[in-house]
Amino acid sequence: MKTFMIMLLSATAALALQIEEYAQVNFNSDSIVYGEGLRKDITAGLRLTGENWNLVLTEDWATAGEGASLNRFYNSRLESNLAGSVRLGNFRISPDIQLDLDLDSSAVVLPHSEGAGYRNSAVRPAMTLSWSVPQVLEVSGTGRYWVRDVAALDSDTDTEWSEVQYGGQALWHTPLGAYLSVGGFAHNTKLDSYDYNENWSRVDIAAGYTPAKFPAMTFIRAEAEYSLYNGQDYTGMDLPERFTARLRAVQNVARNLTFNVTVSQAADFYEDATAIGPFQGALRTRFKFAGWGNEPSSVTLTGQFTQSAVTTRLGEMEGRVSLYSGLSALITGKLWYGPSSVINTGGYRVREIIGGGLEFRMSNGLNSFVIYEHEASDLNSDKAWGRIRGGIGFYPVSH
Repeated sequence: MKTFMIMLLSATAALALQIEEYAQVNFNSDSIVYGEGLRKDITAGLRLTGENWNLVLTEDWATAGEGASLNRFYNSRLESNLAGSVRLGNFRISPDIQLDLDLDSSAVVLPHSEGAGYRNSAVRPAMTLSWSVPQVLEVSGTGRYWVRDVAALDSDTDTEWSEVQYGGQALWHTPLGAYLSVGGFAHNTKLDSYDYNENWSRVDIAAGYTPAKFPAMTFIRAEAEYSLYNGQDYTGMDLPERFTARLRAVQNVARNLTFNVTVSQAADFYEDATAIGPFQGALRTRFKFAGWGNEPSSVTLTGQFTQSAVTTRLGEMEGRVSLYSGLSALITGKLWYGPSSVINTGGYRVREIIGGGLEFRMSNGLNSFVIYEHEASDLNSDKAWGRIRGGIGFYPVSH
């Protein structure tokens, strides 16, 4: 055994191989009754990196307990993803494959109002090929294939839900701080047992500009994109052409204070009408300061508003105060309005959350945290409850 380990380490050194691994376990008692509806999420990963290649394996196992007072649309699943990348000069080949196993069957809505069903498993292989001259030009092409095993809720019908998507993009970075891109995708969706076979495609033309001569610690990017669609969505409606404008600004008032603003507005052009499309606005402020321990301290304030077919509003505060060595105090607060994920509670609801906890980080890469949160929400009638969430993670240094 000792001889084998010496040979393995020698081979690793000879191949200049870098190994990184991590693991994390999270739990969330997101229920009015403790212990019921307890959700657990276990994630582990391994990354191998060579001189011109890398390989990443990720496993994610999520389980949702039974008997929760809040019946949410959660499911128990096992998700595996294997992705790799090989660079040959200016060329890069990036294959990956993802496998999903739904341990208690996940509810899905079938296209064209065909009803609802249970997804038992899904497989998605993909491949991306790209050629690039760094900071000048990049040309890429991607293909993906999904296949899902679905059983209908209201009948004994089992069907294979498959999708194919392929496309590409050309991106040019100009010397003046602007970029231009042209790309497109084609997509096919097929349900064997329902005689459903539909196609849609999209062509994107985009441009963006980042001023090179701007005050220190200031960043601004303006982007515009026009998308030409051909086909129908899952409800059978014709897809409109869409114009989207985005603006992002980052201002560092000082080295420890940052403001980040993002605004996006779309307009949809139908054959006989024009409509205002989705809007998104977000503001994020972060203040960093020195605490009493070894870890960084910060307070982050976030506000967000989105409007499309549904409307959401979010105000959030997150704080970390370093206390001693690797020990930090955690503070959370959230005010949220949006569509409800809880069954039989109407279309929208308000959530008010406040909580606090502790986090401990060790020098060997072991991190752990526990937070108690108090939530109030309108669930047919106003209710308030507490919950505990926490986790432990292992993120060692590369070797």
